[in-house]
Amino acid sequence: MPASPNAASLFKTYPRPLREDCCFYHSFSLPDGEVIGQWDLRANTAQYLGNIEFGHRTVLEVGPANGFLSFHMEKQGAQVTCVEPPLSYLWDAVPFEGEDLNTWRRDFSAEIQRVRNTFWYVHHLEQSNVRLIETDPYDIPADAGQFDIGLLASVLLHCRRPFDLLESVARRVRKTMVVTEVWNPTLGDGPQCMLLPHQGHKQLHTWWHFTPQFFISALGILGFTEARVTFHTQQQPTENREVQFFTVVCERSADSVPVQLRA
Repeated sequence: MPASPNAASLFKTYPRPLREDCCFYHSFSLPDGEVIGQWDLRANTAQYLGNIEFGHRTVLEVGPANGFLSFHMEKQGAQVTCVEPPLSYLWDAVPFEGEDLNTWRRDFSAEIQRVRNTFWYVHHLEQSNVRLIETDPYDIPADAGQFDIGLLASVLLHCRRPFDLLESVARRVRKTMVVTEVWNPTLGDGPQCMLLPHQGHKQLHTWWHFTPQFFISALGILGFTEARVTFHTQQQPTENREVQFFTVVCERSADSVPVQLRA
C-alpha cells in the first residue's frame, strides 16, 4: 500500500498493489487464479454471514481484512462500506508487562499492511465499488452514513472494548446487526466472555472468547431485540483443520428504530 491514499476525504482509495506485496488471509477464486489463504470461507459463506439477504441493502463492515466478505456481499447486491483503523493505530495489543510492544507493532503492522494490500489488489481486479473508511472504529463518524446492516465478523475477539465497538457500529445501523465469532462450547449458555491471554499464554493480538448469548444480551441493550443464532464450520487450510463458529443476527423491531435512523 502506498504511504498515502489518492484522496484526503473520509472514503479512501489506493492504487493497485503488486501481487507479490499481498498476503491472502482468506482464500479467493479470482480472475487471475485461485489463492488459498489462512482461512477458506467459500463453502459456507452464507452461514458465516447469518444467511442474510443482501440485495439492495447497505452494509457497514468493520475489519474487512483482505475483503473476501466485502466483495462477496457486493456480488449479492449490497452496497458495502468498510471501516479500518489507520495503520498508525493498528491493534488493541494485550499490554503484557515487560513485552516490547513497539517492536511487536512494527513487525505486525508490516504483516497487516500486506493483508490490506490484498484488499486493494482484489478491489481493482474485480472493479469493485466497495468503499473504505479509515477511522477509529470505536467512534465511527456520522459522516459515514446510516446502514441497513452492521457486520462484525471475527473482529471482537481482537478488541479490548468489545461492547464499545458494538455500540459504535449500532449507532450507524437502522435494522440488522451480524456478529460472527469462534464458538467455545465450554463457556456454557449464559452471556459470558472469557479473557484468553494470561501469563502462561502470552498472545498479544487476541483477547476474548464469547458465547452467543453475550451478543444477544449486549445487542438487546442497544435496541436489537429480535435474535437468532446459527452454528457452522469453516476451513482453516494453514492448520489443516475445521473450526466451529457461531453467527448471531439481531434486528430492531419495526417500532423500535430511532427516528434519527429511519430513512
